[in-house]
Amino acid sequence: DIRQESDRHSEAIDAITRALGLGRYLEWDEEARIAWLSAELVSPRPLIPDAGTLAADERVKEVLATFALLATLPPECLGAYCISMARSASDVLAVRLLQVKSGVKSPMRVAPLFETREDLQNAPRVVARLFSVAAYKGAIGGFHEVMLGYSDSSKDAGKFASLWELHVAMEKILEAGRAAGVRINFFHG
Repeated sequence: DIRQESDRHSEAIDAITRALGLGRYLEWDEEARIAWLSAELVSPRPLIPDAGTLAADERVKEVLATFALLATLPPECLGAYCISMARSASDVLAVRLLQVKSGVKSPMRVAPLFETREDLQNAPRVVARLFSVAAYKGAIGGFHEVMLGYSDSSKDAGKFASLWELHVAMEKILEAGRAAGVRINFFHG
């Protein structure tokens, strides 16, 4: 498995959109991000500029190098790609897009990790929005993994409130999956 924080993927996408003269991805609202990511997921054009022409810091270079490395590995070596601090549908779409445009032949399952109390409360809405993206839903084969975090939500809300938020989030995420015809598999961390 691979695990990286959502902000790191957003920074990489921002470097790409700036290099292509499309503006600053980091300044786009969620719907603009989803629209662009969705269009790029089905676009046959190459997206990621050559590393030599991409003005990027070491953090972005590391993210792009990780995806380039994934493209060289056999699919049986790859498990799930966990996105820590996931907060939006675009966080998941960004990872899918980076895999596809980096040449990963059989993209890894993308599992958002909802960690804070607020993220747990928003998770059902995020998952429902993600499943409304045809380019993504069509690629996941009716199955999706979601990771739920305990430590940050316990710090935010306390142990008992955190456990309640986890329970409510799981029930509502399952509802969102059923409504979209997607089976949900939870794992906890």
